[in-house]
Amino acid sequence: MGKSVYSIVLDDDVIKMIDIMAVRQGTSRSNMINRILAQHISVPTAETMLNDIYSSIDSFLQGHNSLALSLMGNGSMINMRSALQYKYNPSVKYTLEIFERGDYLGQLKISVRSQKPQVLSIFEEFFIVWANLEMQYCDVKHNEFSIDTARYTRLIRLCSNCNYADYGNSIAIYTDILDRCLKEFFSLYSISPAAAKESVQQIYLANITNNISRL
Repeated sequence: MGKSVYSIVLDDDVIKMIDIMAVRQGTSRSNMINRILAQHISVPTAETMLNDIYSSIDSFLQGHNSLALSLMGNGSMINMRSALQYKYNPSVKYTLEIFERGDYLGQLKISVRSQKPQVLSIFEEFFIVWANLEMQYCDVKHNEFSIDTARYTRLIRLCSNCNYADYGNSIAIYTDILDRCLKEFFSLYSISPAAAKESVQQIYLANITNNISRL
């Protein structure tokens, strides 16, 4: 969904009301006009897409206390946080960014806040296991994810017959499964890395549905 610059003539009184509404809603004049017009003609904007996805994720997470939810970047991204039951309880951040245009809906970035080499090493090893499961069972391609020392990035694919509430619910379930698998991996790794990998695979296969695998 691209954006262009247009020259339009509006009444001064209309602009005054637009500016008041924009201030109240913490946005710009242009964005306020775009929002009003989009609502009037029922065209989804990146903002409404994100809000629908956010509302759906919020509804799901109300029954799952392990993840905390918030909006970031003036409402342009969705942020979820969790904490590992490991040394110093490092926090994990799940950031969902919605693209305005392109071949993908957006991307999910998972990062861990730690400088401990052991934590970073286990974190990276987990996502190697996770990416292999994604490629094997969900047909995720090599160019749709990346693994760094402290971050994993996964593109969210477009699917037919999906509304944004459906996307939000699927993304929420996917993130919840991922978070559970990550915590399980860390809890078992010091006992047996092999057992950690096997347990993650069992959780993954027991919970991945068609709605999740199409992301």
